[in-house]
Amino acid sequence: MFKHFKTIKMARIWLSLLVLGCFQRDTLCFLPNPFSAIDTNDYTHTDITEIGVLKAVAKFFEENAVQACRNCSNGALTGLPDITARRLYDQYYGGQVSEKRFQEAIDDLVKHNNKVDQDHYSEAAWHFNGEQIKESNAKMQTLRDTLLNTLNSSNPNFDAARELIGQYLHLLQMFYSNTNWVEMSGGQTAVIYQPLGISGLPIMAAAPPSIDTCRSCGGTYSSDCQNNLIVAGNLLTSGYKSGQDVVKPAKNPGSVAEGKCSHGGPRDSSATSSAAVGGINKDSMDTTYSPHHHLHEKAAELAIDHTRLFFEDPTYGLRKLVGDDKFQDLLQIRSGNSLVFVIDTTGSMGKDIAAVQNKTAEIVSETKGTPNAPYNYILVTFNDPGNETTVQKTTNPDDIQRWLAAIQVHGGDDCPEFSLTGIQAASTVAMPNSNVFVFTDATPKDPQKINYITSLITEKKLRVQFLVTGSCTRKRVSHDHIHPRNVD
Repeated sequence: MFKHFKTIKMARIWLSLLVLGCFQRDTLCFLPNPFSAIDTNDYTHTDITEIGVLKAVAKFFEENAVQACRNCSNGALTGLPDITARRLYDQYYGGQVSEKRFQEAIDDLVKHNNKVDQDHYSEAAWHFNGEQIKESNAKMQTLRDTLLNTLNSSNPNFDAARELIGQYLHLLQMFYSNTNWVEMSGGQTAVIYQPLGISGLPIMAAAPPSIDTCRSCGGTYSSDCQNNLIVAGNLLTSGYKSGQDVVKPAKNPGSVAEGKCSHGGPRDSSATSSAAVGGINKDSMDTTYSPHHHLHEKAAELAIDHTRLFFEDPTYGLRKLVGDDKFQDLLQIRSGNSLVFVIDTTGSMGKDIAAVQNKTAEIVSETKGTPNAPYNYILVTFNDPGNETTVQKTTNPDDIQRWLAAIQVHGGDDCPEFSLTGIQAASTVAMPNSNVFVFTDATPKDPQKINYITSLITEKKLRVQFLVTGSCTRKRVSHDHIHPRNVD
């Protein structure tokens, strides 16, 4: 597999390794060790995932240019040399917006990609090893189907979605490193394999057990194995690796020159103990590690391009299938914050609703068309009886003003109300660092939610301001003013 080696971002990768507990060179979690003999020009899972995601987001930015972008023409962002999240954001936002949340999303994908090695080291189907082509592809299809169901739900769990994507991308990237696709589709002119991992699209057959796929290419790790594949050009194969749950068929390398392919490299004993000797992995440019080291860069190039297309393919891409809004939330690339109103619409608010509408209209007008204008506007209303809560979102300030003007009170004239349920709904959909204005005259009927909501407000750094219209008791009282109370 592509080794997890990142020389230009050592601090971040050291931290990731601490989390994963990968401190042994003989594990499958390859240390970013400056004293390692691994070639420092290698592409890694981290590199491949990050570059692929950056190119997909760069394309999205080109198609959705903002005023601050000095040059968002086609290719201006996707063609950025040595692209990073910081360089992309500087070009797109003119240095005015932090890339921190976007980078956190990328790091989350990388973490779950690399964690597959820790959790599924010995399972060949998680790495496209041992000719488990059909099984690995089925895993990808299941992960992708689960991901689409997760993201197309009414309240997506984006953390869970990023975990599924990380696992999916691990398998996708392994296909190019561990199978013979690169070799059979042209070597240095190879192209991506588009049907991979998509339900409903058949893939090529794998070589059956009866067919030898490699010829021995010498008894030393550094022996030239460039031409050791003998499998027919219409069959996929992959190398067997010692220590995994699919064992290479035994053939005496002293008397037989042909057999199944090995993964290869110094940590694969099957590469010397059973014919065919050698291997076909393209993990590294290091000749002692990868028998097909000459195709490492090509395999990485295809893996990057396919990672990009996973997000932006016009037919099967994630952005196409879940929409731009969820694509942005998944990768945390929205700029700005939300302006949120949480309004009690029960009968006890009847004499105050006009004052609430005037105040909210004033707040919207103060930000409309200014440099500090929010990215979007959110209106949450709650009503009791019935525990009725509605959520409306828009990026158009005219929409929120129209919705606010149309609010009508109805229902019971009692206290308390489900105010915390309304605040929870608002906090869930609001962007980080948002302002939330709560209008109610009642104490909460759902105080059991206070700890969860407090945690959510803290996590998203929301600024919640209660604009209390009076004091609602079981005996109705008059309300003449709106009194603000802040909660940070």
